[in-house]
Amino acid sequence: MSVLGTAQGATTGRFDRRRPSLRLMRPFAVVCGIGLLVALLPPYESPSWVLGGAAAVYAAIVAMGVASHRRPERSWLDPAAAYLAFLFVALVRDASGGAASGLSALLFVPILWLAITGSSRSLYSAGVLAGITIMGPVLLIGGSDYPVADWRRALILVVIAVVLGRVVQRIVVRLERETQAARTATEQSERLFLDAPHGVAVLDTEGRIRFVNAALCGLVGLPPDELEGTDFAELGPPGDLAIADHLARLREDVSRSSASDCVLRDYRGQDIHVALSSRLLRPVREGDEDTVLVNVADVSERRRYEDRLAHLVDHDVLTGLANRRRFDAELQRHLERCRRYGQSGAVLLLDLDNFKQVNDSLGHNAGDQLLVTIGGILRRSVRDTDVVARLGGDEFAVLLTDGDEAGAERVGHTVVDRVREHAATLDGVRRRVTASVGAVTFQAASEHATDILALADMTMYDAKEAGRNQVAILREGDLRPPKFSARLQWQSRIEEALERDRFELHLQPIMNLATGRISSAEVLLRLRDEEGLVPPSRFVYIAERTGLMPQVDAWVVDNSLATLARLREIEPEFELEVNLSGHSIGHPDIEETIRSSLARHDVDPSALILEITETAAVADVGLARAFAERMTDLGCAFALDDFGAGFGSFYYLKHLIFDYVKIDGEFVAHVHESQVDRTIMRSIVGIARDLGKRTVAEFVSDPEILEVVRAEGVDFAQGFLIGRPVPYDEFVLQFMSPATHPPADPAAPKEPTGVHRGA
Repeated sequence: MSVLGTAQGATTGRFDRRRPSLRLMRPFAVVCGIGLLVALLPPYESPSWVLGGAAAVYAAIVAMGVASHRRPERSWLDPAAAYLAFLFVALVRDASGGAASGLSALLFVPILWLAITGSSRSLYSAGVLAGITIMGPVLLIGGSDYPVADWRRALILVVIAVVLGRVVQRIVVRLERETQAARTATEQSERLFLDAPHGVAVLDTEGRIRFVNAALCGLVGLPPDELEGTDFAELGPPGDLAIADHLARLREDVSRSSASDCVLRDYRGQDIHVALSSRLLRPVREGDEDTVLVNVADVSERRRYEDRLAHLVDHDVLTGLANRRRFDAELQRHLERCRRYGQSGAVLLLDLDNFKQVNDSLGHNAGDQLLVTIGGILRRSVRDTDVVARLGGDEFAVLLTDGDEAGAERVGHTVVDRVREHAATLDGVRRRVTASVGAVTFQAASEHATDILALADMTMYDAKEAGRNQVAILREGDLRPPKFSARLQWQSRIEEALERDRFELHLQPIMNLATGRISSAEVLLRLRDEEGLVPPSRFVYIAERTGLMPQVDAWVVDNSLATLARLREIEPEFELEVNLSGHSIGHPDIEETIRSSLARHDVDPSALILEITETAAVADVGLARAFAERMTDLGCAFALDDFGAGFGSFYYLKHLIFDYVKIDGEFVAHVHESQVDRTIMRSIVGIARDLGKRTVAEFVSDPEILEVVRAEGVDFAQGFLIGRPVPYDEFVLQFMSPATHPPADPAAPKEPTGVHRGA
């Protein structure tokens, strides 16, 4: 019997089994009693009609007893009726002269009947009544006149019947409990099957549906009578063999369950993603067929959520284009194809000129809308097989999967023209926003043996330096622009400087305005080669573009901490500020270098101040904050450098962790001449003080500037007036003496504004 059939049968039988009512037994008991009285009247005779009537009445009572059921409303008439019947047995046996001695065994039947159908109280009551029935006449009329010759034997049989009845009664009670438990389990299984929140189907071994529950019917939108008897695989889309394969795997290995993600099609023709879990059920009774139990869980919502997450992982949220991760994966896939089938295609890197002015003049919403539009222009300018990505900010990349140098140049000019035409329609930025495009074919990249994305990036900067709003392409062969060649040489020079330790650290003093002493310094990087000392402005951006900046910063951190250890031997409270590039923030190698170098040089972490520029933090505020939290837990301090250079300064004050605010030189260099600059400085100092932070004024190059800075409550001053960047030995000689004071020559040279890292 099937799961559904068994459950339905148990449920129905529980309420449909009925036995004769107690009211039907009472008339028989009365008839039996009257017949007994007639039979006992003297002189005692045994007419045939009495024997026949007694046998008929007894047979009827026994039949009703076998068919009866335990009822809580059972009364004393049950044992009375039983033992009146017992007395009839005795009378019939004696009246027949022993001819019916075989009927003696029926003395057990009434008591056993009560054992099966009655309670223990009824059984004991019946035993007492039997004793009274047997012994009463003996006491009244004497043993010699008693109709039952062997009343002692009858009494013994009654006792035996009561004892056996109690044993049988316990067995019956236990069987009824087990039966009830089995019935309850069956009903629960039925409810679990019918009311399961997910779809459930019972199939035969051929895959045809035998039973379904309401959830599966609701899932596909069909009633049970239309589903039962059909092939379960037919619920899938036409030509889809996923369900058939799922059931086939189950038949191949019946010892385990089968789980698969499949698609069902509902009555409207719409696909539903489901998770199938099936198991082969062996029959309980011999001769029954195997069945397959299939659980069907609707995972459409989960599938949509996973697809959305997968899309977000590989696509830019704003424009919907591929992101850097997806572009790198597609680029690697195409490089593999080129290695196998030959070089083909190109990479175009695009950067919007003057995009910052859009955000400044029209707001970030206008800037975001422009980026979305540019993304649409790029998609319409290439084929469907090409890949368009937003790498970050206003930088886009295009992977042309097929084509030559002329085709890449043609696409580049198309993009430049369309961007310029679109920008001409925008109020406020007309003739300002343009595009600079760098294009490199895979053939050219293979000739230079350099990363194609780095080549495209450098070529794009050739377009910017050539006047912007144009395309620069790296030609195949020997025709290479001199500027581009110089950048390639700089990459090699940086790599060689790292290998041969050709970088140098210079220190620029920082004065504590409260004490007038040099209490700290900023580390500034230099590169020494055939040209002499090279400032970072000439090579840092190339290191950033070629991915070398984390290695450079790791070198700077390690050597800075070695220098700090030496300085603290002279001045135990001395502190050192070290700049970190935005490309190094959160980089695991940088964090490991900081931890290991602090331990190796035995430097107090609180003496190390890590500087993060505001413009570097804008790339990923969350990443910058997480990095600052980890380093702060280590004990390091943080300085927010170039504060005011960006347009979201107050946002960074709220979301970044820092101890110092370094006021950008743009607001310091003319603070003694410009009331606007002085007001801005005053507001920055006030905010920092309220937040419990200290301030550093950069570009202090004039005594008048120093006076204003001190008057406005700035904590520290840094600039050419305080001291120029110098090597370690010269720094110790000039600034580590207790008698050292900052120069006050009014003719001291002015610092150039807008130059970072001590250039």
